[in-house]
Amino acid sequence: MIIKFEKKFKNFKIGLIGTRKKILSSVMMAKEIEFVELESYDEIDSTYDIIFGSGMYSIIENEIIKKPKYGCIFFHETPLPEGRGSAPIQWTVLNKKDNLCITALKVNEFMDAGDYLYQHNIQIEELDTLRILEKKREIGIQECFNIILDELLDGYMVLRKQSGKTTYSLKRTPEDSEIDRRQTLEYLWDQIRICDNDKCPAFFRLDGKKVYLRYEVEE
Repeated sequence: MIIKFEKKFKNFKIGLIGTRKKILSSVMMAKEIEFVELESYDEIDSTYDIIFGSGMYSIIENEIIKKPKYGCIFFHETPLPEGRGSAPIQWTVLNKKDNLCITALKVNEFMDAGDYLYQHNIQIEELDTLRILEKKREIGIQECFNIILDELLDGYMVLRKQSGKTTYSLKRTPEDSEIDRRQTLEYLWDQIRICDNDKCPAFFRLDGKKVYLRYEVEE
């Protein structure tokens, strides 16, 4: 579906929201597009033409979604409809995918189910740690956003229906960082490298105690 704008995109009232809104703002500033940084959903009202968000960890109510004229565009790091839900980076690695896919979607009342504007792939290397993958996510979102903005600046938005098999990813907890010490390190590498060394380090159990492992890949 193609939506043609009634006024120039640079004249839109645009809001940025989410824990990663700073990586969106850098793209906006490079293109000299004005925006407002928002701290909560409560700040979204009908005066906004469009909202862009990254790093959203709570459900947005349907009545808020409908307030901006052209809706809310959020970023999710899987090739939707595959991988709806939580921990997209971790599940992408555990599912042995070659790419981290950034999907920009128009939010609706269902989880990660809206039409999408664009999908952008970033290659995953065997030695990519969680820290590197988080950086690649930022770069991928910026590249994806840059492409989308060029289209919006031309005066229209293209929305595409999600297609393919729908899957859902569960939220991970610190207990999911447990590894089986009976397995080889080569087998366990994917499970180890998606762990956060500070918040949720990999661990195994020995004599009733947790033994934590913190890793580093030498440059």
